[in-house]
Amino acid sequence: MSSRNASWSGYALLMAFLLVSAGVAPIAAAAADGVEIRAIEHSGTGVVATENGRTYVTAWQPSSVSVVLVAEQGTYDVCIGTEGGDSTTSIDCQQIQATGSEQRATIDIAQWPMNSTGEQVLTVEVRPSTGGEPLAQASHPLFVLPAEGDIDGDSLGNQRELEHGTSIRVADTDNDGLEDGAEVNRFETDPTNTDTDGDELSDGVEVNEHGSNPTEVDTDGDGLEDGVEVTTYGSDPTTGDTDGDGLIDSEEVEQYQTDPTAADTDEDGLEDGPEVNIHETSPTAIDTDGDGLDDNEELTRYETNPTEVDTDGDGLEDGREVTVTNTNPNQGDTDGDGIGDGTEIQEGTDPNSAPGSGIDPLGVGVEPTIIVLIISLIALVGGGLALASGKVRLPEGISNWNAQRTDAENGRFVAAGQPQQTVGAQMRHPPEQPLSDEARIFNLLDQHDGQLRQSAVVDGTGWSKSKVSRVLSRMADEGDIKKINIGRENIVTRPDSVPEHAKSPFEDK
Repeated sequence: MSSRNASWSGYALLMAFLLVSAGVAPIAAAAADGVEIRAIEHSGTGVVATENGRTYVTAWQPSSVSVVLVAEQGTYDVCIGTEGGDSTTSIDCQQIQATGSEQRATIDIAQWPMNSTGEQVLTVEVRPSTGGEPLAQASHPLFVLPAEGDIDGDSLGNQRELEHGTSIRVADTDNDGLEDGAEVNRFETDPTNTDTDGDELSDGVEVNEHGSNPTEVDTDGDGLEDGVEVTTYGSDPTTGDTDGDGLIDSEEVEQYQTDPTAADTDEDGLEDGPEVNIHETSPTAIDTDGDGLDDNEELTRYETNPTEVDTDGDGLEDGREVTVTNTNPNQGDTDGDGIGDGTEIQEGTDPNSAPGSGIDPLGVGVEPTIIVLIISLIALVGGGLALASGKVRLPEGISNWNAQRTDAENGRFVAAGQPQQTVGAQMRHPPEQPLSDEARIFNLLDQHDGQLRQSAVVDGTGWSKSKVSRVLSRMADEGDIKKINIGRENIVTRPDSVPEHAKSPFEDK
């Protein structure tokens, strides 16, 4: 075998080695007898990668080119340069003393010439130091990256990509759906970390799908991490109160076990927020007190307390009063007969019908007024009756009466010569009716010189906050009272007790 054939055989083996060695570039070489270029190697900070037979180096960082060669004893110049487009640039040469065995010539490059950036071909030539034609030549593809260039088109310059540890040749290094430039320049996320804030949503998903902040674990500050909101509860990670019911999402999930995506979790017609903050009802139970009436019915239709089974305390549950006994769940004695509704039901009487109020003091089934009329008629017919004596003859079964009179003080009828008999209390003094809601408010105002706080009304009546609010609003609308807002509380007054400083400047003086 000729030495030339042996040389090419060795070169083929060398090429196979170079294809699997990092930083070693395959070369295209031509050699004369006695000189052979076996490899071209790149090393140093500026070497980015060798891929598909091409070496990528940065123009602004130092790197080295090492030429592995074998030459007969003598002095040689090893020179490198670049060819790109229509230009050829000489980089540098190094003189070596050949020993006849394999040796290495290394040329250090502080930075690549500006006219040698982009796609280039690195050329290597070995010449006799005395001059003359090249004895061996080799070349391989090279890409020189300029500092301000953007080879991958991700809006992040080559130099800045290296500073951030991103790939110069891949637009989205971490494959999170955001290009490196956008992550660095706009969103301030980590272009090498798919989930910058660690909330279990990738940066791209946060930005492109949910509008959440990829650098904040809890974008809306509601106490739930963005990832949990999206993947577990289906709530909006950018809105503290997803369903707008007055409860923030974390309160709904952690404290009340309500649905943060449904304003009315129990579908009783009351939003979760008002149930918790105003009515003090359960937002997860349609009938909080279990009295057979939905919370919404109690508040808006019957004006009963949805947290009390028996609003009026008469022994009958509100639901039973409404649906069975047809009594008033807000009045313990619906018919005003002095006997509570529960007692009447227990004793078998009708709680909706009071007994007759008329009373017969003589026991003959005749009202006193009728008796007086009869006496007057007899006097007129007889003509001779001695009314002055105070005696009259009455029909059988009716005793003589003096001129009947009414004691203005106690409402009693008095018969002549007879003990005073008191007319039944049911006729002259019907049972005391329960006070209306408005009357109770007026009583409280009178006890407090016409002014008191709304919270004092709650304490004084024992009503729920929601009922107090409804009653006071109704009375204010009708002009019976005034509500004055002071800070976070209302002051309730009679219209004539409003302090001067609280009156509207447009009211008549």
